[in-house]
Amino acid sequence: MKFEYTFEGMKLKVLDETFAGKVLEFYSRNREEFDRYEAAKPDNFYTTEYIAATLKAEYAALLKGEFGRFFLFSDDLPGEILGSVSFFGVTSINRSCRIGYKIDKNYRQLGLGSLMVKHMLEILTREKEMHRIEAYIHPENISSINLVKSLGFISEGTAYSYVKLNGSWQDHLRFVYIS
Repeated sequence: MKFEYTFEGMKLKVLDETFAGKVLEFYSRNREEFDRYEAAKPDNFYTTEYIAATLKAEYAALLKGEFGRFFLFSDDLPGEILGSVSFFGVTSINRSCRIGYKIDKNYRQLGLGSLMVKHMLEILTREKEMHRIEAYIHPENISSINLVKSLGFISEGTAYSYVKLNGSWQDHLRFVYIS
């Protein structure tokens, strides 16, 4: 697996700890939107030190093939992180994993999420030979539900009490992409 992919004037790049400041800006700018659909974060999450340590661990996990987070950049805005997409929960026996993604609030409704996830699906199915890629989505996240449906994900129903959000266990919808 490569550390950078180029397509349609865009780049998906794995970042190391030297990009902690840029990644912290991305997360901080989108904190309210991202936190609505993500599990609680540690108190020190929004610090350069925490982000640097996370990026270093994620880089090492990619080398092992266990996890990968790619950040989306545009050739038109080379220093600006527009989104991120990750794969995790890799199971080699049945060639499966889960996928997660997010787009900066300033770049939504432009088709970037679909483009980014589409290319990650191609990478996962071709290079990592993944057969089954799952996405778990909060039922109120209509944009994300529409995104996965447009890319051919199939609904498999509800994962009850799947993630603890804002102090309570909440259901998520489970979608799967079959290569």
